[in-house]
Amino acid sequence: MSRRTFAFLSAFVLLFAFAGACYEAQLSYFAGITELTSGCFPQWIKMESTPMEGIVWPEAHDEPIYGLVPLGDGMHPVMIDRYNDQYSLYVDAELTGELRWYSWDRFLYDGSLLASIPFRIQYSDEQEASYQLFLIWSRFTPTMVTYCRDSYRAGEIQLADDVYQLVVFDEGSDGRYDDLDDGTLLIDADGNGELLLTSDSHEIFSLAEPFNLGGIVYEVAAMAQDGSWIEIVESDAEVEPKPPLLAGSPAPVFEDVDSAGNAFSLKTLRGDIVVLDFWASWCGPCIYELPTLKSIVEEFKAERVRVIGINLDRSESDFRSAVETYEISYLQIYDSDAGPVGDLYRIEGIPMTYVIDRNGVIHARGLRGQDLIATIRELIESEE
Repeated sequence: MSRRTFAFLSAFVLLFAFAGACYEAQLSYFAGITELTSGCFPQWIKMESTPMEGIVWPEAHDEPIYGLVPLGDGMHPVMIDRYNDQYSLYVDAELTGELRWYSWDRFLYDGSLLASIPFRIQYSDEQEASYQLFLIWSRFTPTMVTYCRDSYRAGEIQLADDVYQLVVFDEGSDGRYDDLDDGTLLIDADGNGELLLTSDSHEIFSLAEPFNLGGIVYEVAAMAQDGSWIEIVESDAEVEPKPPLLAGSPAPVFEDVDSAGNAFSLKTLRGDIVVLDFWASWCGPCIYELPTLKSIVEEFKAERVRVIGINLDRSESDFRSAVETYEISYLQIYDSDAGPVGDLYRIEGIPMTYVIDRNGVIHARGLRGQDLIATIRELIESEE
């Protein structure tokens, strides 16, 4: 082997080792996103009473309004013709130069009108792709049309020795999937064949966020503009796996310091039933739940039921003032509104409770009032 050949092969090996393994997958297009999620980050366009030049608009009645929806590299004309309490929607969804009439699909709870429109998007490289989009308009805010994606990309990818289902959402609702900061990856991290799309899911990530599966950290290296393929590489980022937070899953353990300055570890409470209560003094429903939590402490003391408050106030002084005002005697940990315990449990809203059994396994979550008390009773009775 020549020195030149050896040097080339050495450089290639070093480059491969640095880059890590690379995985690609083709993703299929699916319309109708509400089967997965009803949430989105809505965008909006301003509607004008004067038509834009260079566009052949349909004949209208007294008060039409006009706008342009930016998708891919094109601007799709939209017109709403208003007359006699009728609101007709016209869209050039395929950039043919002709606006077609589309029916509104339904009324929303606030009286807004919603239509799901199948667009055909064009990109600068002459590539085209389908893209379904919600258009929402209200006569109470007539100068604005809100829009949000109603389609997604999905497929399977092999990472290391395992095959995973995955879904990609375009959160910018602009028809471009290659902006990783504006997209969401949903992947079947636990391999159970189901995708969990909740705000605190262990299977949902930003496209720009490294993620740990089976002890290997990956990151999305690239997406096609139209979302038709994805490239994922192994990463040298240090990221822990997202623990599941569902009933039947081990409760994530943590160590902290309680409000009295004593070291605390959740692991030391194995053998006890634990109620974690995430709360803050500014949260009215949290304060409303305090009598329930106090009653749990008193009623189930003999059964070794422990209530641990995890406070998410913005300042420690607010927390300590609330503890004194509401005469809270059970153990409290001040976590702040951006603390490690709330982050570990991916808290998106409060009050939030977790009931953890004596083996450290999540038994139930999100319960309040009598439902919380009844669940603790049932858990104790099941042990007899």
